Amino acid sequence: MHPPNTFPLQRMPSLRTLLVFDTVARHLNQVRAAESLALTQSALSRQIKALEDHLGVALFERNSRGLKFTQEGELLYDFTRRAFELLNDGLGRLVLDVERQTLVVSAARSYAERVLAPRLGDFVRAHPWIDVRIDVHRYYADIEASGADISVRLGDGNWPGYDELQLSDDGLIPVCAPGVAQALRDARPGDVAGHLVFRNMERDYVDQWNRCNPEAAFVNEQATLKFNDSTTLLSALEAGEGVTVGRVSLVADALARGALVRLWSGEARDGLNYYAICAQRTAHRSATVSFMAWLRETLIRPREGA
Repeated sequence: MHPPNTFPLQRMPSLRTLLVFDTVARHLNQVRAAESLALTQSALSRQIKALEDHLGVALFERNSRGLKFTQEGELLYDFTRRAFELLNDGLGRLVLDVERQTLVVSAARSYAERVLAPRLGDFVRAHPWIDVRIDVHRYYADIEASGADISVRLGDGNWPGYDELQLSDDGLIPVCAPGVAQALRDARPGDVAGHLVFRNMERDYVDQWNRCNPEAAFVNEQATLKFNDSTTLLSALEAGEGVTVGRVSLVADALARGALVRLWSGEARDGLNYYAICAQRTAHRSATVSFMAWLRETLIRPREGA
């Protein structure tokens, strides 16, 4: 007699089979999963089919566009993901005194400072066997040439040859310091009423806002102040000067603590988001797996549960 809601150990699928499933579930793409596991697609398909037969349920729906979870498949992935993360962390702790690992994460300064840095302490405390190095760059270096294990970069998700994890679902929104918002409380959307407008010379989100929201396009600006760095621009904004349009990922923490406020409703989109990418040669290193799992839990799951 087995306790309720348990699976007989003698019928438990092999760890290898569950790893194959977990990899397919992570990619929802058999080609990329097969490459990641160094398997042929036919061998991978056979293992998934055998697992479905063993469990007596379909795990994926297959169509011309690829794979989609069934309800049972999504539930199993939630279990395997947590199980492999726990196993990975446990093995990492086991070899703590024998083998430390260095993890190099490259990111643009704005993302490193405003998103990663405030949260990294939690990762380091949970993974003391990993020495984390944040490599801040202004332009996106070649990940292979840079020596980074993981690179966080802004793009459209087209990273052939890399494992990727989408970290954001970004809109572009008008923001300013609370005092500026108070001064503009009676102005119609778009009317900055003689205030400075801050613009990023590399990615002008104000122009993108104006194109997407012509009825609320910026007018009556006193002058424009241009920056070539998002971090400096947002720091100046928090100091109480000006209005800008910011990427949600970079202003979310400032909004949460009240350093910035959203000026008007609505948003613009530019089709870009932040992605964590890693070369397949390092994708299965325990330090890489742990960091990617931490990014998922820290940045993605809170958004999915919102």
